[in-house]
This record gives sequence, C-alpha cells and structure tokens, in this order.
Amino acid sequence: MCVIIVKPAGVKMPSNEIINAAYHTNPHGCGLISPSVFYKGLSYRSFKKHLQRVREDEPCIIHFRLATHGSIKRANCHPFDRGDVWFAHNGILNIQPMGDMTDSETALQKVIYPAIVKYGYGSEGMNVAVAKVIGYSKFAFMQGDDVRLYGDFITGDDGCYYSNLRFMPFVGWQRNYRRSAYDMGSLIT
Repeated sequence: MCVIIVKPAGVKMPSNEIINAAYHTNPHGCGLISPSVFYKGLSYRSFKKHLQRVREDEPCIIHFRLATHGSIKRANCHPFDRGDVWFAHNGILNIQPMGDMTDSETALQKVIYPAIVKYGYGSEGMNVAVAKVIGYSKFAFMQGDDVRLYGDFITGDDGCYYSNLRFMPFVGWQRNYRRSAYDMGSLIT
C-alpha cells in the first residue's frame, strides 16, 4: 500500500532507522523529489545516495512502493511528473489503470494534470480534480518548492508527515505522532 514521507523545508530528514523500516515494509521501488534532487528506481542503495544530497533547507517527498497496480519496474515507481508538477500517492484508487501503468500515474495523467494545466497548481480546479479520485488515499504534490498534501497524513514529532505508520513495528521504539487531516491541498512549505 506504499508510504509517503514528506520532509518540510528546514526540517531534518527522518532517521536512517525510519527510512530503512519504511523501505523494507514497502520494497517494490523507491523515489524522492526535492527542488534539487530527483531519484526513482528499484535500487535502495542508489536511493540512499540521492537522499544524502537533499539539503535541510528544502522540502522533500519520499515514496516507498508496495505494488498493487502495474508491474515492479522503475517506470511504476513514484514520484510521477507531468510538466513541472511531481506526484506521489499512497492507497488504491477507483480508476482503471492504462496498460501496465499504476492507478496513481493514470489518475495524474487523465484527471489531475489536465485540471492543473487548465486552472493552475494549487487552484480550486485542481482540488476538485483531486476530490474526484482520492477516496481514502493520500497524495503529495510538489511544484518548485511548493508542497501540497491531500488526505489524512500523520505528523511526527520529527516534523515530518507520514501517509501511514505500517512500518513502525520495525523501528523498535515509539515516537509521538498525531493525525493531521489535509483538506484540499494544504500548503506545508
């Protein structure tokens, strides 16, 4: 079912323990996007090298995949991009994937990005398009350094946002987390 971790600008990266547990619980691909670094693929070693290049003063969206739609390959790893907009998804969408694409990429390509082109990133039109497909899922978008979250993210005491905590039993210690519902693209940068 995947996990999204969002590190806001000015916040330290989650611990290696958290990153490792999130990957090992969702081992079908990994990716990240910040204003200066991009990676997506199947190599956790390459992912970790790219993650080290993300600066503390910039936001970062991290995604670890647990495949539900689409085969396990680099093209189906998140984040997906259209134009200058990046997208990561956690959940299952009620949409028919195109070919071997994921439900996430299909929704971005067919529903969400056309609304962004027509109405603008962060617009009410984008919010309406997201609302048509999101269901109980969680979405993270980035354009430049503007990050927007949709869905019920969890705020960690480390200042990061988590789409779920299924990986936490593998961390070995507990932290304080609280639910943070993000309605229609709350801005976190």
